[in-house]
Amino acid sequence: MNDLISNILRSSVSSVMNVILLFTLTKSKIGRKTTIAVAIFVFVINIASTLWFYRYGTLTGLSRFNLVLFVVVGLALKPLTKLNIMQWSFSFLTTVNIAMATIVLSFHLGRLFPYPIYAHTMIRLGLYIIVILVFQRYLISLYQSMANNWPIFSFLILCIFLNLAYFLFVTDDILNSLTTYKWPLLLLVTLTLSAYGTVFYSLKKFSEMHALENENLKIQKETGRLHEAAVQLERYANYDMLTGLPNRRFFFENLERFVTESERDSSKFILLYIDLDGFKFINDTYGHEVGDRVLITVGNRILKTLRKNDFVARLGGDEFAAIIHDADDMTVAIHLANKIHEKAQEAIHMGALECRVNASIGIAIYPDSSKDSETLIRNADSAMYEIKRNGKGGIGIFK
Repeated sequence: MNDLISNILRSSVSSVMNVILLFTLTKSKIGRKTTIAVAIFVFVINIASTLWFYRYGTLTGLSRFNLVLFVVVGLALKPLTKLNIMQWSFSFLTTVNIAMATIVLSFHLGRLFPYPIYAHTMIRLGLYIIVILVFQRYLISLYQSMANNWPIFSFLILCIFLNLAYFLFVTDDILNSLTTYKWPLLLLVTLTLSAYGTVFYSLKKFSEMHALENENLKIQKETGRLHEAAVQLERYANYDMLTGLPNRRFFFENLERFVTESERDSSKFILLYIDLDGFKFINDTYGHEVGDRVLITVGNRILKTLRKNDFVARLGGDEFAAIIHDADDMTVAIHLANKIHEKAQEAIHMGALECRVNASIGIAIYPDSSKDSETLIRNADSAMYEIKRNGKGGIGIFK
């Protein structure tokens, strides 16, 4: 009678816990109540089968029946999982491997206690609970990654199944096999645990590396965006948004730099102050859109006229300024100023509309006109207004 009770308990523990473990691994669509109902159904069938095999069969036959029952239940419940057939098969084999390892461990650990029959059952239940809790709390995400990549790990899982199944199911007496092949089975269980542990450890490391790479990519993207934002802010701070030329602030910074360098090198440079004549009429007559096109065109013409090491900026409105570097020869500055004056007067075509402007250009020379940047710009401005007072359009040198 004691043997019957222990067999019922042990067989029921295996069947019910196998179903719970399978649902733990396979993302079940059913709720907790349905899972409990399935477990109770399996429990009832298991009690009936245990009674039958105890009376007419053997424990080996009961073990095989439990495996068949588990296969049937698993196939019936497959539609209730979120996995495809290959992922489900992978999880099914994993559950069977864990079940066989649990049988081996609980059998031999149970024999260390005074009442091995009941100890065997309790240890088996405890091992199942530990495995399920460990999967739920620590390993489920890693296992799901393992199941999603089943082609990589299937050979390992299949080898573990075939080796353990050879001793537990391809036998006429499972108790004799567990006793006779104690050390080979314990070695296989150790290798099984090591294999699963190695896979989970590797997946964890790969996940951490992947997360680190993703974080690095996010940081790189964020750094790139910050760099672009910094470049954009610098452009807003230093350049005129309409013409793309340096703005008033950037011009005065460079003027100070030119003054410092020229004072150190005892060199000269020439400052041109350019004001467009007739621009206000165009802007008022044809609108700001046409006026903006005129400013852009004139700005580009001035930029193309100067040399690479010269500097041109839009000071605001229709005023521009240029710094001609290394201009020891005054004739070079006069030549460039004349070219700017000529280019400014060329017609600007916008569809059927033709616009023309003139330019009044004042010239100040460093250090002849002044050694101070503010005074230098005022002197160039003064020379420009002298041209305007005398009829507009032309070039004037501050004296």
